Amino acid sequence: MRVLAFDTSLGGGSVALVAGGVCLARADEDRPRALVERLLPMIEQVLAEAGVRYVDLDLIATTVGPGTFAGLRIGVAVARGLGVATGVRVAGVTSLEALAHGVIGQTPEGGAIVAAIDGRRGQLYLQCFRSGGVLTAMSEPAAVDLVDLTSHLACGPGVVVGSGASIAAAAVPVLHVLPGHDVIDAVHVAAIAASRPPTSAPPRPLYLRAPDAKLPGGLVPA
Repeated sequence: MRVLAFDTSLGGGSVALVAGGVCLARADEDRPRALVERLLPMIEQVLAEAGVRYVDLDLIATTVGPGTFAGLRIGVAVARGLGVATGVRVAGVTSLEALAHGVIGQTPEGGAIVAAIDGRRGQLYLQCFRSGGVLTAMSEPAAVDLVDLTSHLACGPGVVVGSGASIAAAAVPVLHVLPGHDVIDAVHVAAIAASRPPTSAPPRPLYLRAPDAKLPGGLVPA
C-alpha cells in the first residue's frame, strides 16, 4: 500500500511517502508560517523523489489534531482537497496517537505511553495508551487543566512524550520523559492510517477547545 501522509498540527510540517512500511521519500518544514505556501510543494517534492503519481496512491493520511487551529485547518483542507481531486481515499489520525506510535519500540511490553501536548492557557492535550506490539488507547483525547493532571493520568508507570511531557511527568512521577519526541513524524501517521479498516467519512479537525481567535461579534470560525 502506498500512503502519502503529512502532519501540520503542531506548528511544523512533515510529509512522507510510505509503501509496505518503508519510507520512500520525505520532506520536513520547521517554520509554521511557511506551511500555507510550502505544504503542496513539499508533497510534490516527495512524490517526484519517489517517482510516484497521485493516481498510484492507495491512501492519503493527515493528522487532525489536537494542535494549532491554523495548522489543523491547513492539513485537513489539503488532504480533503487532494482526495476529491484524485479520487484517493483520505484518512485522519490524531496527533496524540501519532506521537505515541513513534515510541512503541522503546517502551516495556504493556507499559503506559502518555502523549502530552502543551495546549497553553494552563492545559495539556492528553491521551493514554498501552503498548503491546500495537497501540491501544486507554483514554480519549482531552484538554486537561494542569491542576487536574494527577487524577487524569492514573494509568500507572510508563513513558510520556510530546511538548507537554515534562509538565506531565512533574505531576505524575511514575511517568518517565522520553526526550526527542516532541515532533510528529509523518511516517507514523502513514503506519496508523494503513492499519485501519477503510472508511468513507472524510477527516475533520479535532478541536478540544474553541480557537483563541474569534470573528466580529464573538463568533468562532467554522
